[in-house]
Amino acid sequence: QIKASEKWRQIPVIFLTAKTETTDIVQGFELGAVDYVAKPFNAHELLARVNTHLTMDELRRSLSAKNIELARAHELVRRAFGRYVSEEVAASILQSPEGLEMGGEEREVTILMSDLRGFTALAARLSPREVIEFLNLYLEAMVDVISRYEGTIDEIIGDAILVIFGAPVACDNHAGKAVACGLAMQLAMAEVNQRLLSKGAAELEMGIGIHTGRVIVGNIGSLRRTKYAAVGSNVNLAGRIESFTTGGQLLISEHTREKIKSPLRIDGEFQVEPKGAASRLLLHEISGIGDPFNLNLPSKSTQLFPLPEPLPMRFTVLEEKFVSRTVYRGKLISLSPSGAGIESELTLAPLCNLKIEVDAVAGRGPGGEIYAKVIGAAATSPSVTRIRFTSVSPELKVWMRNAISQLAPAAPI
Repeated sequence: QIKASEKWRQIPVIFLTAKTETTDIVQGFELGAVDYVAKPFNAHELLARVNTHLTMDELRRSLSAKNIELARAHELVRRAFGRYVSEEVAASILQSPEGLEMGGEEREVTILMSDLRGFTALAARLSPREVIEFLNLYLEAMVDVISRYEGTIDEIIGDAILVIFGAPVACDNHAGKAVACGLAMQLAMAEVNQRLLSKGAAELEMGIGIHTGRVIVGNIGSLRRTKYAAVGSNVNLAGRIESFTTGGQLLISEHTREKIKSPLRIDGEFQVEPKGAASRLLLHEISGIGDPFNLNLPSKSTQLFPLPEPLPMRFTVLEEKFVSRTVYRGKLISLSPSGAGIESELTLAPLCNLKIEVDAVAGRGPGGEIYAKVIGAAATSPSVTRIRFTSVSPELKVWMRNAISQLAPAAPI
């Protein structure tokens, strides 16, 4: 009986018995039966029970098939939905449909804003298909890193990414995870650039700004188009902090630093006056974070090597994204692997952005275009302004690498 019930366990079994003691009935159920009829039995009663169990078994099979179908549909919706919102937002809405309702809540979160340096100049030299291919290559790597550190992607705007840590899923260490994520994103750029170079594109750099504060998080929009987002002045401030970064740099606000429990490697501190902010802001340049993340950016050479003969140049100061009409003259007098030293009559404010046209000089340099950010006065001479490259035209970049290798053979390129 046991073997028969195991072999035919998908078929309902009704046993006929003259034993109506409770122990006997229980034993029959334990052997795999679903019902019993006592002897002497009534044929009509037996037929009715058989029909009932066959109908119930068919219903169970149908429900099981529908549950499998619904599970597959749910997974399909989650995967498709997850391409437009983060996995956390998708899971939250699918588990609780009321999550689609408009409105939000005030919550302390950490906001990360990243942006590529030189991508606009690169895109101008590529076809639209190549631009999308290279952009997707970059975003694929960054989205994987952000997901690993439980960030919620609020927005992808071209080559810029806005990420929330601490919403919709609450997290005690959202500031630490955001900084660790930013460092991991910078480390991931090495592989991104290897893949770009293998496809014939130029290397790219990324700047990241991070700020912690209270914002409104929730669904905004209309019934036809809704998105999960963070809204408030602290979101805008994260973007302002990012605008002060140079390529490969991670800047965080004092508010974020205060929230982090892990030890930090701080390579620099300076105060800025972001547009729209009520007061000056203290920023920290972060190059490493300790337990439990243990991430560190490699050290970069910053030594300036004097050129045998300065190169003449013209430059304008960028205001926001616009180029000033006033053109100034100056000289490019020294180089480093990531920047240069310049001289001019104009006193340049730290962290302002420049567009530079280096004049071509026969036998000395091909000339070209540079976008750069002012770092401050060079340590070797107060009259020399140090700049950090954001973007360099290809021909000039090749010439600079060769020049540095001759000026300082041991310098990393």
